[in-house]
Parts: sequence; structure tokens; C-alpha cells
Amino acid sequence: MMPAVTIKRYDELTPDQWRRVVATAKRHVKAITGQSSEIGIGRKYSGGKPFGWQLALRVYLPRKRRRVAPAQRVPPHFQIRLKRSDGKFDLLVIRSDVESLGDYVPTAASVKLGKRDAASGLLLRWNGIDGEIKWGFATVGHLYDDTSLRTCSVRVHATTAFQCRRFKAAARGEHLDVAVMVIVGKPAEIEEKLKCCELIKNNDPPPIDLMSVRQVHRAAMRHRRGRTFPPGDEQAFTGEEVFPDGFRLGSRILDDCIRVGRSAEDTFRRGTSGSAWRFGDQAACMQVGGKVTEFREGIGQPLDRFLDWIQSAIGESAKVVAVW
Repeated sequence: MMPAVTIKRYDELTPDQWRRVVATAKRHVKAITGQSSEIGIGRKYSGGKPFGWQLALRVYLPRKRRRVAPAQRVPPHFQIRLKRSDGKFDLLVIRSDVESLGDYVPTAASVKLGKRDAASGLLLRWNGIDGEIKWGFATVGHLYDDTSLRTCSVRVHATTAFQCRRFKAAARGEHLDVAVMVIVGKPAEIEEKLKCCELIKNNDPPPIDLMSVRQVHRAAMRHRRGRTFPPGDEQAFTGEEVFPDGFRLGSRILDDCIRVGRSAEDTFRRGTSGSAWRFGDQAACMQVGGKVTEFREGIGQPLDRFLDWIQSAIGESAKVVAVW
């Protein structure tokens, strides 16, 4: 019998190993419960609060039943065989926790009076086909999952918004929740308004410094404090969990997401999807969802995941220039 290895810290395995562990755990959960699941790496929760510091595979089921037959219960610990580089196997022991996937929802605002009201995570600048400078925003793609509207009002502050038209939104199968919006108006007037909002200081701002996906995951698993930039006052949060094998949110399965929490009530309320998050001075994620009903927990996708898609979507010399 191979010796068991209890995994207590995120850094004990590589990102690829975690993906394999989570994929294996999903198959175990399907065999035990009959339900498909999403699985994150975090800490066990009790009474809505983290319980201890040891890692757990947090199982998100579509339906978390109150009464479950013993044979259909997720075991308190997973035992997973993981192949090593030398061809041998380790038997990993990782505790489990069970949550309801239905508690987490996309949090873009709803359609009102024929208009969309969106929050924005990134300011974009690029050269149009006509050679003219274009300005736009990156926001969430799920804003357009249930409507064909092409125009919306994108908020950057509680009192400031820009009229925009949709340029392109990621399809559900692309595992990204992002859309590019073009600001409507004359370039000189747009630039003057951006300066008044203190989004830019000049017409050719430098690219922003984004955290890599790996850096975002490490920050979340070290439970670093971060801050949101929703329309309104910024709010503090703490990193809690990563999802190495995707996370189902509404009609999309999104890659590389993290969960943050221990926040004030309504920090991740409806209408704030698209807002930027940061750890320290670096831009980290764009909010894509939150946990009902108090919205103290949020789901974010790393901004670094969007850059290649944005470049290909615009097809010009797009450059990310600002975040707030």
C-alpha cells in the first residue's frame, strides 16, 4: 500500500497538479452523488466563516441536499492518486467541503428602459481602421447573454458614465466573461472627459501593470487583502479560493477564477460585475459574479486572461492603458 500524503498548503502542488487533482475529484463526486460539480481549492467553512487553515477541496453542487443517503455523501476527505514525474504515484489526502453552486450568480445590471448600465474594469486605447484613436472599456460579456442591445451606459464612478456601443463580446464557449465597448463621441471630447474623471493624465498613457494568473492565484491562496473599484466607494476583500479547472457561473464555465470574501454587505451586488479588483498596487481581476443574498463574496476572473482576446477582438493595435 502506498503511503498517504496529507496536503495542507497550496504551494505543495503545481498548478498542473492541482488541475489533475480537481479533475479526478470531479469524477469521484459524479460517481458518488450523481451530480456534476465545480471544485475549488480553499479552506473549509463553518457557519459562513473559514474554519482553520488547512486546505480543502470545496465541492460546489447544483443542489446541496439537506438529507443525503450515506452512500451518496461526499466523504470528509478525498484520497486521490497523483502520478509523479518518475512514473510512480502518491496517494494524496485532502479534506472536503460542500457548497451550493446556485448561490453564485452573474452580477451585471438588468435591462432598464431599453438601456444597459455596466461597470468597467479596463480602459482601452487603440488605432482604428481610419487611423483615428479609439477609446473603449472592457466589461463583462454576460451583460449580453440575454439581449441583442448594442448600446449601454458604462459607469466609471458613481456620478460619471460614458455612452458606449458594443464592439464584441466573448462567446460562452471561450471560457471568458468579457466584452469590449467603444466610447461614442468625438475623440477630443472623450479625452477631455477621461481627464476630468482622472482616468488618464495625457492622451497617450502607459500600459498598466497586470498580475499574471499565477500571481493572482498565489495572492488568493495566501489570503491577501485586496480592494475593489466598483462605481462608488472602493471596498476591501480577502482572497479565499481558486478554481483550477473552471467555475460555472450562469451559462458560462470560466477559466482560472478566484473567490474573495470577508467583505462588507453588498460589496459584490448586482450591477457591479465588470469592476476591477487589485492586490496591492497591481490590477488583478474583473468581477464576474457574487454570492446571494448578502453579496459579501465575489467571483473574479484574472484580467491577464483577457488581453489576448481583446487584441484579437479589436484586430488593431489595442493597448490596455488604465485601470481603476
